[in-house]
Amino acid sequence: MKTIKNILAALMLITFAATFSACEEDSPETIHSVSELSGTWSWSSKLSTDSKPKEENNDEVYCTVNISTINNQIVIQNFQNQGSNETITADVKGDAFDFSGTLANGTLEITEGHGTILSNWTVINISYTITNFYGVTDKITATLTKTSVTAKKK
Repeated sequence: MKTIKNILAALMLITFAATFSACEEDSPETIHSVSELSGTWSWSSKLSTDSKPKEENNDEVYCTVNISTINNQIVIQNFQNQGSNETITADVKGDAFDFSGTLANGTLEITEGHGTILSNWTVINISYTITNFYGVTDKITATLTKTSVTAKKK
């Protein structure tokens, strides 16, 4: 009887060991911190809709913006090339954020702003609606590309 118990115990131990030795350790995931978004980014934007004839549509913007961070917020300085004092603030949740605000001393109103962080946090795609002082509304899409990459693993 003692031999049967020993054999059963050995089989259980072998089964237990085989079960856990077959498991592969998960590779560490890249976890991003909002602070990784700090730095200088190149900005490229255009109208999402062609409301003007092609020969009149010169509404593309190329510039440099700076992003700083406070906790889970980003502050985009020189938003849409409106000047270094013109900023938009957004709360980052996961790899996305929503935003709104005013620029150019309140003459430009931004609504329905949304951003998605991509490519190991080196690219940000944003879209938003902007209305000027005269009530003209445009939909804009922009791509921000980080000029220096510092991906982190935690």
